[in-house]
Amino acid sequence: MNHLCDDLQLVMDTTRPPDRIRQDVTRSPGGASILFLNNCIGCHSGMDPMAQAFAYYDFSATDPTTTDTTGQIVYTAGQVQPKYHINNTNFPQGFNTMDDAWENRWRAGPNYILGWSATLPGSGNGAKSLGQELESSAAFASCQVTRVFKDVCLRAPNSSADFAQVNSMISSFKSNGYKLRQVFAEGAAYCMGT
Repeated sequence: MNHLCDDLQLVMDTTRPPDRIRQDVTRSPGGASILFLNNCIGCHSGMDPMAQAFAYYDFSATDPTTTDTTGQIVYTAGQVQPKYHINNTNFPQGFNTMDDAWENRWRAGPNYILGWSATLPGSGNGAKSLGQELESSAAFASCQVTRVFKDVCLRAPNSSADFAQVNSMISSFKSNGYKLRQVFAEGAAYCMGT
C-alpha cells in the first residue's frame, strides 16, 4: 500500500497499458469491470511489470538442504516460482510470467515526478537491477532521508531550516553511496540544537 513513502493511491496511473497485468488479477472485481478499469489497473499496470524481477525468488519456511525451519529466501535461477501462477485461471488472457524481466512503466506519465535516473534504462532482469532502479530515484532518497529526520528529530520537518537540512542530507546521501549511517549522523547533529 506504499511506494517510496507515498500511498499507492498517489502513484496510481490509469494511463499505463494493462498488457503486463498478471493472470491472477480479476478484470471484473465484484462483477464490475468498470472498477478494474478505473482503479485496479492504476496500480497493477505499474506494479506487475516490476514485480517480475522477483519471479525466481520465494520465501521458504524451511531450508530444503537441512532441517532448519527458520525460513529463508530461495532463489531458483531460470525457474519462475509457482506463486506467479496461483489463480492463473482467474483471467487466462492476462500476462503469464515467463522470466524475471521487469520494466518500470512509471517512468512515463504522471509518475515521472518520482525522479527516475536518466542513466538507467528503466528495465532489466532480476531483483538487483530493480533495486538499482528504485534506489536511483529522487523519491527513494527523499523517502529515506525524511524517515531518518522524523526518527532522529522525533518530528517531521516543518520549517524552512528543516527543509534545507533535509535537502542537504539528501545530497549527502546520494554523494556518499547511499549510506544511511551518514544521514543519521547529520540528522542527529542538526536536531541536537532544535
